[in-house]
Amino acid sequence: MKLIITFLLITLSSSFMLSQPLNSGFENWTMEEPNDWFTSDIFGFVNGISQSSDAHEGSSSAHLEIIDFSGTAWPPFLVSIDAMGNGHPVTQKYGSLIGWYKFNPLGSEWLTITVAMTTNDSTVVGVGGITIENAASNWTQFTAPISYTPGSPDPVQTYIYFIISDTSANLGTIGTSANIDQLSFTAPSSVEQFSNLPDDFNLKQNYPNPFNPTTNIEYSIPEHSYVELKVYDILGNEVATLVNEEQSAGRYRTDFSGAGLASGLYIARLSTGDYTKTIKMSLLK
Repeated sequence: MKLIITFLLITLSSSFMLSQPLNSGFENWTMEEPNDWFTSDIFGFVNGISQSSDAHEGSSSAHLEIIDFSGTAWPPFLVSIDAMGNGHPVTQKYGSLIGWYKFNPLGSEWLTITVAMTTNDSTVVGVGGITIENAASNWTQFTAPISYTPGSPDPVQTYIYFIISDTSANLGTIGTSANIDQLSFTAPSSVEQFSNLPDDFNLKQNYPNPFNPTTNIEYSIPEHSYVELKVYDILGNEVATLVNEEQSAGRYRTDFSGAGLASGLYIARLSTGDYTKTIKMSLLK
């Protein structure tokens, strides 16, 4: 029995580890480069990516900064490529990438976070991302929702890109910087189908409402349809993709977690064919 339990613990632990990017807390560095990440640096000449002791958790984070290189601004980027030149391993269609950041724009710069999920032959099956425009002097959590091609296989690699770029034609302001720490993936929300068929399209009010941190959302489609169910904040920014696939006629129930989100009003929108409906949801912490 002890051997079986030990095997299960090792298996579960390995599965959990693969659900996170490699060196996700930027704790491990070699020759001033973060292990398992590719950077814009040129050893001995350009060092826009550095290890910072300012961390959300642990002892370090990744610091990105636009620096002066021979009189020209050099924008930094950071990409999840391991020592073998591959993307970081993943095991399923995760719902979003979350992490923590600080951002200090000195001009009209953006911090852009992009996620690509691919198969072994580099076919892209899922993409996501978020653009951060406002300064954040304190550690702030970001959520980058990921959408997938309907019917696509599960991804096995992920390529995560962090880049500071200028919104104008310039290369950016020297000294603009960001810190990144504690990356992880959220599991896709489970979707449960009921057996009885509905007569029309519908999106019910979530329950419970207000909620903290999880709520259930039910919807129905009377015919085979391509379904999108997304959640937005009150400013119209997408915060989660709950459903993005073709589904057969039926009644469905899924869950939405507001963990990592601020209290406030959120909008769930169901889109399928010519039918669109929204509901208001209140996250109260």
